[in-house]
Parts: sequence; structure tokens; C-alpha cells
Amino acid sequence: MYRYALAILMGSAMTVSGACTTAEEQTSAPMDDAETTTASEALTTTLTPDSDRAAIVAHLLEAEKKKINTEAMAVNFPDMDRQTAYDIQTDILAEKLKTEERIGWKIGFSRMPEDPATLDPIFGHIMASNVFEPGTPVEASAFVPDSATVEGEFVFWIGEDLPGPELTREQVGDAVTAVGGVIELLSTWTNGTEESPSTRDHDVTGNVFHVGIILGETRVPLSEMDFTNETATVVIDGEERASALATMNMGVDPLEALTWLANELPRYTDEYLRAGDVVITGTVFPPPRMGAGSKAVMNYTTLGTIEVELK
Repeated sequence: MYRYALAILMGSAMTVSGACTTAEEQTSAPMDDAETTTASEALTTTLTPDSDRAAIVAHLLEAEKKKINTEAMAVNFPDMDRQTAYDIQTDILAEKLKTEERIGWKIGFSRMPEDPATLDPIFGHIMASNVFEPGTPVEASAFVPDSATVEGEFVFWIGEDLPGPELTREQVGDAVTAVGGVIELLSTWTNGTEESPSTRDHDVTGNVFHVGIILGETRVPLSEMDFTNETATVVIDGEERASALATMNMGVDPLEALTWLANELPRYTDEYLRAGDVVITGTVFPPPRMGAGSKAVMNYTTLGTIEVELK
């Protein structure tokens, strides 16, 4: 499904977007010049403004696999639109499906900003290989150097097909079999430059920075959840780094985010939420960075505790 020719993509600059929250809200030392040069030289696929869709998909798949930051999307296709971005992500997903199963979907940028008018969520996919076992350390090599971030989110298990795009909140809630807590680990491999900043549509092509998830053991029926009193708090190496209520999701709650996704998926793709899908609804606080050797503990009010350590 490719509704726009790539030739339309080339040209003028777009406005700045950010990471799954914003880059300014994350703190970490950036890669030094030597690391950046080595990373750039390690990519075997290159892009130009004339690159076709197959070349773009190959380039982004390599950047994701090798965890190398690429500026090529922002530099060569500065005015990419949302539909084209999702078309590229769909092609990337199709390549991944040749070797493994997709188990669900993720939402990014769903945390309510200071200005509600700027709320602009996007979605990505979760593959079977993106699920990390609790208690098993995650290799630092799974991330672009110095870019590992940890998010506190909520996860929904879907028990019925939800073919949008005109579903109500009640219809979506009726399809939920359970709710839990989840850690999402992120690392960006699509970036921009000062002259050609990365946009949220470029973030779509980079699968919204998704590296993996660690699911909590506690699962409860949706009817037992009081999101207005449910807080996620992250402690890294013994220091509390962030905490927020579940109501930061879309400024309402995680079910609102899930309803948005159920209706957004069929608007941009041929997909819809299906029975068996797992959906994570986006961080409720600005995600802090983690370094190699760090340990993060995510504490929920009623959904238990989840831990992750980076080797």
C-alpha cells in the first residue's frame, strides 16, 4: 500500500518533532564524534533524494538491526507526510513477518503535553523478538550507544477483533481481557540535523524507537482498574527518576489511548486490532535514560513491580 510517490517527498523542511516524549526531556551523554563516525561507516545501505521505496526499507531495517543512528531520512526526505511514513513502516513490518510473528502494537507520543492542542500520537509494531523475559538482563548492544530509555506504560490484552475506524470507548473496553503494567525500552535510530530536523513522521518510519518490552506478572480485568489512582514510578540504581498517574495517557487514561489506536490503525494501514494482540499505550512520564550496568525498577500502585537490568 503506497499512496504517494517518493518524488513528492523531496523538498522543503518540516517542523521539529521529538522522541517518544521529547529529546529535551531525556538526559544522557551523546555519542562522541568517533562513535558517530564509526556508526555511519558501518551502514552498508545509503540513501539519496532519488532512492526508491525498497532502498528506504532496506536502509531502515539495517539501521534498526545494527542500532545505528541514521540522519538519511530527515536529510533526504524532509517533507515526508504521515501516510507515506506509515506505508514505509508497513513494508518494514512485512519484511519482519517473513521470519517472525508480530504480537502487538505500541503507541508513542500519547502522554498529554502542556498544550493539549499539540497532542499527536503515532503507532508502531511489536514483534515476538521484542519481548524480553523478566529477570534476564538486556544487552546494551540492543541500543544505539548512550540512547537507552525506560518508559512506564500500561498494557492491554485484546480478546476480540476490533475493525475500526468508528469504534467507541465502550466497544474497545468490552474487547479487553486484561490490563497490566509494562516497561518499554527505547532507542532512536532515526535522527535529524540542525538544518534538517527529524519529524514525527520520520519517527513513524523508525517504528517509534521500539526496542522491547518487559511485561509485569500482574494482570487484572479492566473493570477492576481505577486509572485515576494508578501511578507508575521508576527507580534507577536506587534513585527515583520519574512518577506519574495513568491519566497522563491522552490526558484521560490508557483506555482512551487504546481506543485511539483501534480507530487509527485502519485509517493508515490495512490492519486492525485483532484477538490475541498485545497493546502498550505509551509512557506516562518523561522517560529517563539508562546506562550499561544500570537497573530500573518500575513500581505500580496495584499492578506490581517490574525490573530490568542492562548488561
